Amino acid sequence: MKEKLTRNIGLKILSLALAFLIWVVILNVDDPATTSTIKDVPVTRINENAIISRDKVYDVVSGETVDVKVKGKRSIIDKLKKEDFRAVADLSKLSLTYAVPIDVSLPRYPEVEISQKVMTMEVNLENRITEQFRVDVVEKGNVAPGYYISAKTARPNIIQVSGAESVIKKINEVVVEVNVTNRDESFGEKEIIPKVYDKNGSLMDSSKMTFNFEKVDVSVTLLNTKTVKLWVEIKGTPYYGYEFVGFDYEPKQVVIAGKQEELDKVPYITAVYNINNRRADIEDEIDIKDYITEDVILIDENQNAVINIDIEKIESKEISFNSNEIELRNVPYGTVATIDNSSLVYAKVSGTKGELNEISKGDIKPYIDLSGAGVGTEVHNIQFDSSIKDKVSLSNPGISVTLAYDD
Repeated sequence: MKEKLTRNIGLKILSLALAFLIWVVILNVDDPATTSTIKDVPVTRINENAIISRDKVYDVVSGETVDVKVKGKRSIIDKLKKEDFRAVADLSKLSLTYAVPIDVSLPRYPEVEISQKVMTMEVNLENRITEQFRVDVVEKGNVAPGYYISAKTARPNIIQVSGAESVIKKINEVVVEVNVTNRDESFGEKEIIPKVYDKNGSLMDSSKMTFNFEKVDVSVTLLNTKTVKLWVEIKGTPYYGYEFVGFDYEPKQVVIAGKQEELDKVPYITAVYNINNRRADIEDEIDIKDYITEDVILIDENQNAVINIDIEKIESKEISFNSNEIELRNVPYGTVATIDNSSLVYAKVSGTKGELNEISKGDIKPYIDLSGAGVGTEVHNIQFDSSIKDKVSLSNPGISVTLAYDD
């Protein structure tokens, strides 16, 4: 038996080798070796605390993904996806040139050959800083007509933001947005994510920052509104020799807000302006809030009323009257009255320049009332049948009048 097994041993070994070679050839024909490149395999970063513990933050300059060249059986290569690879950058191995080795493996298919062009991830280091910012509440939309937002409160109202110095220094404001469309009562919103804006008003990427509070609660207080008239009273007296002529102001009405029971107490607002001892036209503003006494607030776009007051210097002019221009009234029956023909009456009229320009002799209408006068010559006072008699004075208010019997 042994002789049969060992007979032609060399030929048998050769046959076995040929059989194996044929098997390999057949195998390669059915499942040949091939190569391929899998692009953009994401690189996972580990041990970030190695940088954070140094009060640093980093940005990836290059190497966030890597292209991997693989060689192996087609049956394997053809079905490989990016997710099959494990590409790792260990940040604890950061070099002095800020490079991190990228280690790529294919755990499910260790027999596949792997090579890569990009061997390192390049990063940029910056100081990590923390700053505090007020949280501003920004409303979106408009509340229902007749209502006003009197308060918007964020809790917390101050938060700390940490990140790269170059990023944190760009922050202008931190806001939370709340929708107030058609709201007609006070309300609150929970867990609103804050947004960060730079000095240009552009929204910043919050993923590059960390917050000591990730979410903020907001409460919004609404009040009723009311439109009321605004009155302005002028008090005081201008400087001697000057006269208050008139005034105008704007606005004539304003909008206030408050609880309804408080609004009901305010039918209008009266402001006061004092012109004591003033001697020129006035252009000024009145702080309307100073004249609101009830528990309401002024929400009008006009917080001040503008006022224009005309004050003019009092001037004078003289108007002369001959004796025949003075009317004699109530001449006693049976008598004839005559005025001394030599009498010339000078009426001094005082007023503003505009008033004087409009006054003529016909507006003064001087007369003498002879009721109860007796026969003879007497001095009688001149009076005026005029709406401006308070502005008229005479240099010679008395004039001689002679009464005689009518023959």
